[in-house]
Amino acid sequence: MDGTRRNSQWWLIFILQIITYNVYAQSAEQLYFRAAYRDVHTLEIDSTKHFFTLPMAYGQSEILELPEANDISRLQIDSVLLVYTDHPKNFDFSLLNTNRIHAFSKWFDGAIDDPVIRWRIIKQVGGENKQDFTQKFHGIVVYYDKHKRQDLSPEEEVKRRKHIDNKFHHLVKKKLGEDQQLTETTSKVFEKNRDVWNKAVVVSDWTGSMYPYTLDLLSWLIKERAQDQVIGFVFFNDGDTKMSHQKKIGETEGIYSIRSSKVMPVMNLMSMVKRKGDGGDLPENDIEAILKAEKEYTDANTFILVGDNQSTVRDIELLPQVKNPIHIILNYAPINHLGLPKVIKDYKRIALATNGSIYVNDQEFTTAEEIEQLEELVLDDQ
Repeated sequence: MDGTRRNSQWWLIFILQIITYNVYAQSAEQLYFRAAYRDVHTLEIDSTKHFFTLPMAYGQSEILELPEANDISRLQIDSVLLVYTDHPKNFDFSLLNTNRIHAFSKWFDGAIDDPVIRWRIIKQVGGENKQDFTQKFHGIVVYYDKHKRQDLSPEEEVKRRKHIDNKFHHLVKKKLGEDQQLTETTSKVFEKNRDVWNKAVVVSDWTGSMYPYTLDLLSWLIKERAQDQVIGFVFFNDGDTKMSHQKKIGETEGIYSIRSSKVMPVMNLMSMVKRKGDGGDLPENDIEAILKAEKEYTDANTFILVGDNQSTVRDIELLPQVKNPIHIILNYAPINHLGLPKVIKDYKRIALATNGSIYVNDQEFTTAEEIEQLEELVLDDQ
């Protein structure tokens, strides 16, 4: 047994926690000391069972990749392995590994206290130097039963969604430094079209005021266990930090894509694109981003553009190159005296030319006649 893992300092913490924690609630620290413990040369995953992994970097406790929502939704977890390596030798890994349990519990609520779930702490001891150990798996392995959990009651479902909202809000603040209230603009449109839109690619304006609209969609995909509905995201910021005179039509760049709808990889890309810049001026390279999406996702069935109705489309002249219907979700539009939204003419042109649609202000315009009746919004200085 790892002697340093159970040193006197941690035994004191353990005893204090027994006294101070609710008798019915187990902490990550308590679980760590109570779980079964085993040394192995190198972890061998039992591939005859249903499992998924939550990899973490050597010496780190952040989950690098979450499985697809439909792989984990309401599945009965049978056992959990917390896997680490014995390097440096004789090091106290207690804090690192309890942090890893905390990271797991943030996404798998109740797993620490569930009496059905068996926990094991696996220490890999095979290796001569740091390189040997860093190449081994670190993180969590989850074995689960193929039978799904029973549907939640309405009260339990409300609690589950609220819990996800809280975790998602915390993640957005941590990863993006954003504390904006999410709108339900994008998610409402997806909810209406969830039986029609599949293998979708979301092309999103990722500048300033547009953050809440795609984050809203990502949160909805988790809550609805619908991450398999979207196969990828393309974010564009109109050239990173390029000056206006440096932006050539079709070569403006500042476009980044990811073939995933898993929250952690997508959030990591969002953070990176945000750091790259916001293009400086107001017009955006929407069409260049759409063309990149069409080129990279030839297997997609649906293309959605999340656009800013306060910015014109810089490269609208590239529109004839677009091959697929583009369904446009706009952030907001002022209304005219008839109660119809005013939309920048570029978005009307995109929807009409591609046989697409426009969604804005909780209204949908899906036919050419409906789109043509929209009044054009004229912006100053663009």
